[in-house]
Amino acid sequence: MNNRRPHSDRPQGSSDRGGQSGSGGGRNRRRRRPSQDGQRQRPEPAVEQVRRAPPVLKRYGVVFYDNHSQAREDSPRLLELQKQFDQLNIVIKAEGHMDDPELVKYGKVFAGEAWHLIHKRRETDGWYQEPHE
Repeated sequence: MNNRRPHSDRPQGSSDRGGQSGSGGGRNRRRRRPSQDGQRQRPEPAVEQVRRAPPVLKRYGVVFYDNHSQAREDSPRLLELQKQFDQLNIVIKAEGHMDDPELVKYGKVFAGEAWHLIHKRRETDGWYQEPHE
């Protein structure tokens, strides 16, 4: 069965796409855009300029523990520290659950060696001494 178009002068399997076969046949279906001379200018889309609010700076605090039980035992201190900062970071060196309800009520919990290293470096660099967004 011959699927060629009746008036096509190209061999079967060739196309405008560099010899690749496909269902596009021999015609180029893309339309050319008219030149800029005769084309009507489209209006630019309206861009609304929005003023950004000034950033809200938070004060962060940090406390380090070796394991979760030490942090739970130190809950009176965590309660006092929580009042001094916008966010208290409770960093626990041991791997464990970071959604511990007993600790999350005082601040954000970070557990594991990697988090411990990150927050130790922040403390060393003075990151906790100044407010941040």
